[in-house]
Amino acid sequence: MQFTDRDSSSIADIQAAWESILNSDVFGKSPRMRRLFNFLMEHLVSGDVRGVSEYAIGMEVFDRKAADYNTAEDPIARVQVGRLRARLKAYYASLPSPADIEILIPLGSYVPIIRRPKSAGSEEEAESRLSVYEIKCIAHCALGMCFTQGLREELVHQLFSVFGGDVTVQAAAASGGEGVESTKSISTAIRHRLEGSVRIDDERIRTSVRLVDVSRGHVAWSSQFDRNIFFAIAQQEELALSICSELKRFLLPAVACK
Repeated sequence: MQFTDRDSSSIADIQAAWESILNSDVFGKSPRMRRLFNFLMEHLVSGDVRGVSEYAIGMEVFDRKAADYNTAEDPIARVQVGRLRARLKAYYASLPSPADIEILIPLGSYVPIIRRPKSAGSEEEAESRLSVYEIKCIAHCALGMCFTQGLREELVHQLFSVFGGDVTVQAAAASGGEGVESTKSISTAIRHRLEGSVRIDDERIRTSVRLVDVSRGHVAWSSQFDRNIFFAIAQQEELALSICSELKRFLLPAVACK
């Protein structure tokens, strides 16, 4: 994660929220949870989210040995991260008033997200609203088409964990142009449209994603993600998380979190 000078107050806010959690009654008597939370937050703030994995958590937080540690047989990381999610929920439920910043760990991920609750109708809220369009598979490959559909489902899940109700899902258009018009009829508050494609050759899967500014019709952001041929849910999850991470850095620069 990278911050500019204009984000310095946000860094301070995130660190303050982090410390408040550690110093709370919910975490005060649980050194194991504190150690796990610190590990995840340190990687988040440094931007080294690729260093956060089930295996890394087992090795670095819970002192498992490389010679005999097998994540398929030892669920320590999954179990403890699940408990950490529950403790974070308990912490926020115990507060007398809503927190300015929330630190959460979405299901299916080990990387925390930073969420700043937005006031209704605020400019920031309007800026973050987006509609997820179809991701097209540009390949005559049944596995590729299934992979692409699953990728979109994972991406919607990851985006919802960050933006909540600001995310809408656009049904695939039956013919050119219909999808855009139906979205405009649903809500004129949509600021961005997310669309993309998946291409497959003998060596790689290339996912191209772009964010279109609806009011101007211009491409506001675009990126490509290359992966080895691997049509599995784990690949969909990792790829969706990477896409969501870059999107958050673009849409929420003050609280970029992955």
